[in-house]
Amino acid sequence: MNYKQLRTLYKKEIMDVIRDKKTVLTMVVLPVILYPVLFLVIMQVMTMISTAQQERTYYIAYDKVADQERQALNDWIAGDEDKLEYVIKEVESEDPEKDLDNEIIDAFITASVTQSQIIYEVHYLSAVTNSVTVMDMLQEEIESYSKKIAEMNVRKEGLDIEKVLYPVKVKNTDRSSNESSIGSILGSIIPFLLITSILMGSMYPAIDATAGEKERGTLETLLTLPIGNMELIMSKFFSVATVAVVSVFINVLSMGGIAAYLYATIHALSKGAGEFRLGSFVPAIIISFICIIAFALFMSALVMCVCAFAKSFKEANNYITPLTLVVILTGYIGFIPNIELTAKTALIPVANICLLMKNLLVFKYDFTLILMVLLSNIIYAFIAVWFLGKIYNSESILFGESASGIKLFERRKNIKKGSLPTIQESLLILIVALLLMVYVGGIMSLSEPLMGVILPQFFIGVLPVLACIYIKGNPKVIFGLRLPKGRDIIGAFCLYLGLGSFTLLLSNLLGYLFPESSQGLNEEYLKLLDGVSFVPALLLIAFVPAVCEELLFRGYMLTAFRQKMDVSKAVFFVSVLFGISHMSLIKLIPTAFLGAGLAYAMYRSKSIFASAMMHFLNNAFSVFVLYYGDRIAFFNDEKSGVFFLIGLGVMAVVFTPVGIQLLKGKKTIEKKEPFTE
Repeated sequence: MNYKQLRTLYKKEIMDVIRDKKTVLTMVVLPVILYPVLFLVIMQVMTMISTAQQERTYYIAYDKVADQERQALNDWIAGDEDKLEYVIKEVESEDPEKDLDNEIIDAFITASVTQSQIIYEVHYLSAVTNSVTVMDMLQEEIESYSKKIAEMNVRKEGLDIEKVLYPVKVKNTDRSSNESSIGSILGSIIPFLLITSILMGSMYPAIDATAGEKERGTLETLLTLPIGNMELIMSKFFSVATVAVVSVFINVLSMGGIAAYLYATIHALSKGAGEFRLGSFVPAIIISFICIIAFALFMSALVMCVCAFAKSFKEANNYITPLTLVVILTGYIGFIPNIELTAKTALIPVANICLLMKNLLVFKYDFTLILMVLLSNIIYAFIAVWFLGKIYNSESILFGESASGIKLFERRKNIKKGSLPTIQESLLILIVALLLMVYVGGIMSLSEPLMGVILPQFFIGVLPVLACIYIKGNPKVIFGLRLPKGRDIIGAFCLYLGLGSFTLLLSNLLGYLFPESSQGLNEEYLKLLDGVSFVPALLLIAFVPAVCEELLFRGYMLTAFRQKMDVSKAVFFVSVLFGISHMSLIKLIPTAFLGAGLAYAMYRSKSIFASAMMHFLNNAFSVFVLYYGDRIAFFNDEKSGVFFLIGLGVMAVVFTPVGIQLLKGKKTIEKKEPFTE
């Protein structure tokens, strides 16, 4: 790498960022001005609302309540003995129910009298704030009134009030320090604000450095200069990352100013606040800042990858919206109670930073988890930068057809016959299919758990077929609908034996690392298949996914990706998406490896039946183990566990290269040619 060129390009990119008023506004002005102003406005509004609720006069009425009980309750509410400063007045009403519906009164009270009790019933409107407020007030007033009457009755009998009415009391002693209590509150708010500021701080410079240059026509000029692509990419990345890191620093200072203001205010109003030590947060702040920088690098590269596909500033904004929603929604994990930072959550982007800071601010220092969060974000950043480099090395992505030109949005009469799917179309279908799986499957699972899993699978198979029909594609070409040769069938079978053994070995290792997740998956399948015999389960769990998932991933998607990139990249991306679509962290890596083998079989045999056969065999083995695994002594013998894993390793080493060689044969296939004959 030419560091002199990199330094020169970096200065150029930074100057472009500084000249951009939108970036400066987002990076500097908003954090410095918006946070304090927003904080003060919110505090003022909350104070005004609280004061208004306390000082407002609430109107109530009585319906069929005896004068004696009515007067006694009114005197209690109006008196000072209850130590409650509510302004509640009675008004006469001929029809309290109608007046309440018209919001003339805020609530009305009815009473029923038994031999030992008077039961007051408060009628209110849950959709009206004032009515709900006065209901809470009346409930508190009536409870205090009931307590007073009970004490008077006990006293008349000459009994000990404490012994009769309050024989047991509870006292709460908070053993948390002032710092921990405040840290638990800040641990939910500050991480969310920081990740949002990082996203916003990196968004505009990333759009300008990628799509902005395409729109201005300056990217072509840069690419013609005697500079390497790596210098160009790294200069853009470092400039965007610099803005993101500076944005973090400014946001931390702004939030620190607010925290200092709160501390000074509390210190002035409360004597106990003098025990609060700001210095105890210094280690947490330092560790958080280091991890946040790694996260900022990852987020900068990720945003640039997304924006690099756009051809204009407007299009880049459209692309970045889904990413923004994902980041923000994931950031809410800090507000969810009982979700802790573990070895699993430490690997989830965005969530790991939020949960780490939440732990650090309550002084939980698990250095293993801290290291996992730091390293995972660094690794994610390297992967994103690597992917960004692949994008800038691909002219078809940089200067190809705009992703907005999705044929599914065009009139069918304008589409040419024999069209092939695009990457954007395949991703759109995948997203729609997954959404249907989540919503339709979730609704159906409430009444029919098994069908809630099986029926959504049909969306995965039907949607790409419908899309193929709409774009006037040739199903035989797009889906590889041709019978495989005998050599290909044997090769696919051998590849399954090898790759299936490897994925099973990998699943066992992951199950050892995350036993709870692995056990949870098995229990979930056992519940779903309760009462279902082996053959129907084989059809539903093994055959249906083998057909439907192959139509989408190894058919529509692989064909789409093959039009824009070489085989290895296409197989990689389709396999990763295949793993992600199963929505299970413990299944992600094994499923992705299996998906790569299925894609390779499809590519070499030019037949979807080869990959579908492998897919079916893999699912069928899982169903067989669920039904008959407990009857096989080998699977239940703990001593045979090591030999079983060794056997899987041997099968993976032996059968995988055999399968690859058989599928490879003597064929020579064009680089980006679809699955034609």
